[in-house]
Amino acid sequence: MNIERLYKAIQLAAKAHEGQKRKGKNPAPYITHPVFVGMELLMLGCDENTVIAGILHDTLEDTHLNGDAIGREFGDEVLNIIAFVTESKDPNMTKEEKIKTWEARKEAYLERLKSAPAESRVVACVDMWANIWALNQTIKEDGANALNMFNVDMDKKLKHWHKELYLLAEDKDSPHLKILPDIKNMLMVMEKSLNKK
Repeated sequence: MNIERLYKAIQLAAKAHEGQKRKGKNPAPYITHPVFVGMELLMLGCDENTVIAGILHDTLEDTHLNGDAIGREFGDEVLNIIAFVTESKDPNMTKEEKIKTWEARKEAYLERLKSAPAESRVVACVDMWANIWALNQTIKEDGANALNMFNVDMDKKLKHWHKELYLLAEDKDSPHLKILPDIKNMLMVMEKSLNKK
């Protein structure tokens, strides 16, 4: 594992996500999410390019950073892994348009994952795990009112995660299979918690 490349990836992600925050009453800097994803990929034993792609996985979708910059610095393999987990968004889309198109965009994402390379699928799985874990923490800290910060009904979000889990469970010999039980358990805990509200 080339520590210098990992450090450069964290530096680039931190700069690209500078000023962005996660959701919540006391939101963490956004960089905590991609670093969490990268650390989890590292702990799962993924290769260097996959870990770097995990650290940079939201840059194309949510920042000014473009694919050329990533390709130049980290190579086409890293860029390709990221491309499969990147949702194409119109930066001029209004909040209302995002809400209206949410389900169609998520279905397109699942379709793309079906033909994605194994490295992209493990990044997608760990990204999902990180999002579920963070949402569960936000609900614990801020209560069910935290859900009002999201652009989509929580039932739709949970349904999407279940579909993604089902899709990723089809993989054989992938590192992400180790965390699928944790994801399923966390989803069950979250659903029970939300049903009590």
